[in-house]
Amino acid sequence: MWPLCSLQRLMSINYLGSVYPSRAVITTMKERRVGRIVFVSSQAGQLGLFGFTAYSASKFAIRGLAEALQMEVKPYNVYITVAYPPDTDTPGFAEENRTKPLETRLISETTSVCKPEQVAKQIVKDAIQGNFNSSLGSDGYMLSALTCGMAPVTSITEGLQQVVTMGLFRTIALFYLGSFDSIVRRCMMQREKSEIADKTA
Repeated sequence: MWPLCSLQRLMSINYLGSVYPSRAVITTMKERRVGRIVFVSSQAGQLGLFGFTAYSASKFAIRGLAEALQMEVKPYNVYITVAYPPDTDTPGFAEENRTKPLETRLISETTSVCKPEQVAKQIVKDAIQGNFNSSLGSDGYMLSALTCGMAPVTSITEGLQQVVTMGLFRTIALFYLGSFDSIVRRCMMQREKSEIADKTA
């Protein structure tokens, strides 16, 4: 079970770490009638994954913040971009891999690790273009379309693409979820066999 201090620490870093700087600039942006705030969530903020209970919750919270804030500041010509980067080759990712559960590692291996430069370029590009969502690659595009919910759209075309692709993407997502569930079950069975072997040895 995840410790309470871990939940509190990640909410402080990821969620409140997004709240405080935006609070610091929002009043001036509204007065000037111009501005853009970029929040960095994660693909794990769109899809809850094994081993990421505390992390995913803190990154999902950023999305709620971004959607509500966008509605509040849009009349002032202030806009929000929320980025959902995939696994990115950073020192933090390397550190995370040292303690990552086997299930999480195996699930993570179903997609490739991106370079920080790629991720940064995409986030800046999407912010400049005025996009609410910023994602990378085909998996990122699919996840953003699948989890769009009541998120704002930048254009009618974006909204139509989400509507048209939803059924297909949901079908693909069900295969992914089935694969992830299978990984978790296999790891659990291996762990139980190992425990039985240890007890009988």
